[in-house]
Amino acid sequence: MSDKEGFFIKFHEKINNSLDDVSKNNFANLESNSKRVSYLFSLPAVKSYDLTGDIAKCSKDGEISEKKDLEKAHQLKDEGNKAVQKGDWAKALEFYSQAMMFVPHKDTDELSILYANRSAALSHLEQYEDTLSDIKRCLSLAYPRHLRYKVYERRARTLLIVKRHQEAITAFQDTITALDEANNLNKEKRQKMRTDAKLMLEILNKGITLAGNPKDPEPLRKTPPKPKLPGKNNPQYPAASDAIQIDYNEAKGRYATAARDIQAGESLLIEKPFSGVLLGEYSKTHCQNCFIKCPVPIPCPRCPNVIFCSEKCSDDAQKTYHSYECQILPLLWKSGCSITCHIALRMITQHKKDYFNEIISNIEEKPTGVYKSGDYKNIYHLVAHEDKRTKQDFLHRTQMTTFLLKLLEISGYFDNKPREKPIDINELKSLGIDEKHKDDVALIGGLILKNLQVLQFNAHEVFELQCPKPRVGNNVIKHNGKSVFLAGAVFPTLALFNHSCDPGVVRYFCGPYIVVRAVKNIKKGEEVAENYGPIFTTVPKEKRQADLKEQYWFDCTCVPCQQNWPRYEDMTENYMRFKCDSDHPCPNVIPVPYDCQEFMVKCGLCNQYTNILKGLKSLQDTDMMYKLGRGAMEEGKYGEAIKKFIEMLKLYDSTLAPPYKSYYDCVQDLRRSMLAMGNYSIV
Repeated sequence: MSDKEGFFIKFHEKINNSLDDVSKNNFANLESNSKRVSYLFSLPAVKSYDLTGDIAKCSKDGEISEKKDLEKAHQLKDEGNKAVQKGDWAKALEFYSQAMMFVPHKDTDELSILYANRSAALSHLEQYEDTLSDIKRCLSLAYPRHLRYKVYERRARTLLIVKRHQEAITAFQDTITALDEANNLNKEKRQKMRTDAKLMLEILNKGITLAGNPKDPEPLRKTPPKPKLPGKNNPQYPAASDAIQIDYNEAKGRYATAARDIQAGESLLIEKPFSGVLLGEYSKTHCQNCFIKCPVPIPCPRCPNVIFCSEKCSDDAQKTYHSYECQILPLLWKSGCSITCHIALRMITQHKKDYFNEIISNIEEKPTGVYKSGDYKNIYHLVAHEDKRTKQDFLHRTQMTTFLLKLLEISGYFDNKPREKPIDINELKSLGIDEKHKDDVALIGGLILKNLQVLQFNAHEVFELQCPKPRVGNNVIKHNGKSVFLAGAVFPTLALFNHSCDPGVVRYFCGPYIVVRAVKNIKKGEEVAENYGPIFTTVPKEKRQADLKEQYWFDCTCVPCQQNWPRYEDMTENYMRFKCDSDHPCPNVIPVPYDCQEFMVKCGLCNQYTNILKGLKSLQDTDMMYKLGRGAMEEGKYGEAIKKFIEMLKLYDSTLAPPYKSYYDCVQDLRRSMLAMGNYSIV
């Protein structure tokens, strides 16, 4: 692994080589996570470890991270102004947004001018709600009084376009007032603007009176609305619908089953992550807090490393994890640590230290009562396979924990005081932590080490579809979009669902929420399984089994594995797999050749007869339905497509038993149509 891939590999090797057999044996005999962490910190090799050399190799000019920089902000603003002169408003928008990221916290006047400039670019790009948001931001900062008439007038004209006439009246009145302070404007221009604004006020007032004083339309929502389960929630597991129940047995642990018959298309779970982290490479294009793409970003007031999609996301982050992570993020990215390590840290930084001090005394007791997605104890009790781990595994994860704890100390987390200043590389000359934080090392270190174990088996990828830009007047065609891994997160209720190589559900994201929907009809009492990676239609059984064993430490016993179902390309199409329709439920499948002349066929298991003709009659519409479903998909009408595919599945399920190609064609297209309902961005 090269230096580009981070310094943690080197750090890990050096520490490993410096530990003698006695230390390794002592470590191997430790029984708890906090003891493992405290012991490693007591070793001279760890305490005296100097990270500065490793960090310097992957840093520019010895700087750990980029800082706020007014000069750089000015350069980017000038580039934006040049783009305006060329009439390239999209480029201008980009440069102004980049410039904002570098404006220091104290220079609010500079930031206000950038918001004003960006509002002009947005107005030309006909992004009116964003224009109004930027004007509001610019006026809330120290925007120069002699220039305010410009943004008030822009606000008034924009409100006219979006038909918010009552608000437009106020904005035109504000324009007239602001013109009194426009001392840089020549008299004639000022007079003309005043006259125009008065004329607009007259027209608006008349129009509103004639229309009977109607209310303004609501502003358009920028962020996707929070998704909701259509029916009732499970009272014990409120993130899941009441169609889901969570069962337990020794072999499987906890798993989800159908509490009633579930129809394909039903939403079964909607959950916000307990914790989630955006990948470093998307930190300047997507919201740090909710992971959606941000073409009109809001900068972090203290660092140029991340962006937010709204004031709400920015406030949520600043009040919790980002206040501590702000200065240490670049170090995390440079270390080359996996997204899992960062989530393990975020699970800590999103709460104050006092929270963990309060819950630690009874953390080993399994929680009872309502299973809440925001309760750390529920994460703590997810599968971690602590009993199956080797001492080398524990050592590797404990070394990672020591690095994360050092970052927490530097960030001010142990003192409950978020750090304001950028980090000086010399603060990392030693990995040792101040003796006064000995208890914090044991408590928080033990929890981080536990998090790292839990996340290995319970974290999910967060993805979005990246879709080509549609032709004017056409819908966005999303089902051919590329699914891109953006973030990692842990969803406590979804983590209870087991794996099948033939999953009954699909998952996608709306903002940070995960939505889980049925892609099949599932009978009451059957397991509702998701998929951890390998699917039987594309991956051979031996490879699926090996991958699951290596990554998740279990032997898969799903139906396709037990019955050795063929992959999609090997499914035979020379006969149909009829379900036996005897009066007493019979699990047998009756193979019927396409050229079969009989219309009643005897079951070899129960000796009853199945009416083939009745079955064929019910299937005769499926080809037409499939064509209509595919047609709707190609036009980007995914709601219509979903309805057709669900109808088809009903017909298939009443007659035939999988696996067969046309069934999986339908399931796959239903899946792709549902994925199109989730987060996407235009590329």
